[in-house]
Amino acid sequence: MKRNFFLSPNTLNLFLDCPRCFWFHIIKGEDYRRPEQPTSTLPRKMDILIKDYFDIYREKNTLPPEIEKFISGRLIDEDLIKKWRNWQTGLRFIDSDGNQLFGALDECVVKDDIYIPVDYKSRGSLLKEDTSSYYFLQMSCYNFLLFKNNYKVSNEAYLVYYILKSLNSNGLATFDIEVEKIKTFPLDKVYEIFRNAIDILSLDRPPQQSNNCAFCNWAKKIINIDKEQFRLF
Repeated sequence: MKRNFFLSPNTLNLFLDCPRCFWFHIIKGEDYRRPEQPTSTLPRKMDILIKDYFDIYREKNTLPPEIEKFISGRLIDEDLIKKWRNWQTGLRFIDSDGNQLFGALDECVVKDDIYIPVDYKSRGSLLKEDTSSYYFLQMSCYNFLLFKNNYKVSNEAYLVYYILKSLNSNGLATFDIEVEKIKTFPLDKVYEIFRNAIDILSLDRPPQQSNNCAFCNWAKKIINIDKEQFRLF
């Protein structure tokens, strides 16, 4: 029986980074996935607080004041954004074979009937030149999903960075806010990446190791060490 695959912007980013790691991640599951490093819960909590903050201004039918000088348009309706923020009810595209691409948006603004995705990012340091590079595919996927769900889109998206600036003796934190407007991939490019990822998953065995993948190189060294030790005994 043919298997259907469920992919997200994160798994497509993994595919672009290393098709072999991507194959193991999806086909073999949790026991064969890349080792995960410990992560702070602060960004997750910040994400919730920022959503609540935007919702306050949604009720006022306006944008937060520090944002409106960078972004024009209106926030989408409360019922719609609550649906899109949930992975189970978020935007979804299903191809003719039953494979799916799904995504959950942080936020979305509408300008002249054009829907423009917005994503929040919390950081502990100033931005680097390549900070947004990892997010291009993510935001491109959101535009693709909006389009496939019959919403008008452009080739634009916004990244809103909340960067920790200071913390006073009372525990009150202040943030610098930077807004970056990015040009997303063409819609057909997103579909091409999606289809190429599905083709990799259809293979009976993982693709060849990538020399540029630190995880694959590490695994290869470990395997070679095991072989050498086995020969010694």
